[in-house]
Amino acid sequence: MDIFPERLKKARKASQLTQRELASLTKMDQGHISRLESGGKGVSMEHLQEIARALGVTVSHLIGEDIQEERGSYKTTRSTPLANDNDMPMGLRELANDKQLVAALNITEAEWQALNSIQLMSEVSKDGYVQLLITIRAVSG
Repeated sequence: MDIFPERLKKARKASQLTQRELASLTKMDQGHISRLESGGKGVSMEHLQEIARALGVTVSHLIGEDIQEERGSYKTTRSTPLANDNDMPMGLRELANDKQLVAALNITEAEWQALNSIQLMSEVSKDGYVQLLITIRAVSG
């Protein structure tokens, strides 16, 4: 089952946008959005990124990379001290403060520690840390 159409429709409705409004925000036509939601049309990475930005979600969420059914369930950290740690990188702090995304990703304590321990050469956004998390999960299998 392709999760993208379902996630797209739910995110659009959660953002209280019509298909026409989303199409306008992403410079696509309403028919294309409709076909995406029905699973009848593919989407380019460029359009996927535009849609995610317009809906305030990550590309990873839209395409279902945050689903961990095949790997077993992860425990969510209910209140992470990282959210208030001013020494933590801004992007990671933003992720920690996004309770809905944290719940959807089911980030474990070990994963928080791994993300916080990575020394990066430049500032990374919240979406960048989501991509790092996905990479960590893929590598640690």
